[in-house]
Amino acid sequence: MNARALELVDTLRTLLTTLPGANALNVDASEIWAFVAITAESDEAVQTLGTTLGLGAPAVRKAAKRWWRYATAEHYHGGLRVEMKVLGPRHRNSPPPDDTPRSP
Repeated sequence: MNARALELVDTLRTLLTTLPGANALNVDASEIWAFVAITAESDEAVQTLGTTLGLGAPAVRKAAKRWWRYATAEHYHGGLRVEMKVLGPRHRNSPPPDDTPRSP
């Protein structure tokens, strides 16, 4: 591994430390879209990151025997479609009450 690769690692790790409660960052991109997924360490971090990044109020995603909170937004930046999600930890206990907003 060369110096450029190590510099990239340092840059990404530094960026991650600027996101309170984030513990992972994933970026997928092409010429016409970019998808950014940020994994949060707690439900509270989903709320904080959602607010910090202007993603709106967190919702709850319910699946088979697990649930998690997430915040998401989509934006068109020139000809680029950008989607960003913050995903909270998976929970096995009972999900929040049914009045909690559900994912689409």
